[in-house]
Amino acid sequence: MIDLTENDNNSIFLINLLEDMIVQCNAETREHMWYVGRYAEIIADNYLRLYPSKMTQHKCELISYAARIHDIGKVTIQDALLHKEGRLSVFEFDLYKKHTIKGGQIIKSMSTGQDRELERICYNVCVYHHEKYDGSGYPYGIKDDKIPIEAQIVGLADIYDTLLRCRNREPFTMERVFYMILNDKCGAISPNLKFCFEKSASELENVEYARKVV
Repeated sequence: MIDLTENDNNSIFLINLLEDMIVQCNAETREHMWYVGRYAEIIADNYLRLYPSKMTQHKCELISYAARIHDIGKVTIQDALLHKEGRLSVFEFDLYKKHTIKGGQIIKSMSTGQDRELERICYNVCVYHHEKYDGSGYPYGIKDDKIPIEAQIVGLADIYDTLLRCRNREPFTMERVFYMILNDKCGAISPNLKFCFEKSASELENVEYARKVV
């Protein structure tokens, strides 16, 4: 863990505030946010060990915080759309996809300017976590390393948790989830990140939910 300055503490207070906003809209998301944050932290730490020239310990810490609010933009989406059972129509999905852009707008609107690196990482995570390495994602269809690494990591953590704990169907087994991700069945992921995901397997499998004390 890194030592937090006063500015860091102010920024983490903002993260907690945004996290509580999400939970107010849907209490079921608390566990999802916690898991995505923890998974992102593990993947980022392993990415640092494997590719030390592309990651820092401080950035790993900030990614784990940003991961918890990756879906803050969903507070602007109608509940009927968020909780609809079954497949969304093309029109509905277009509306849903806007939660990424809305998330970035929320981060910008609440910027204090005290921790620009954390704010930049939060913005990138909110806007780009659904982009895919081959350009098939949204909202902008960017690809390769044009996708910020923090967004790639959180996007992978989000996919992993969603496959394990989906409310609309029976969850997949751990083995099935790893197969799907490593074989691009859930969208293209960079080769480096897939290798990192493999190396993170035992840590990811052993994660247990720690309920937030309020």
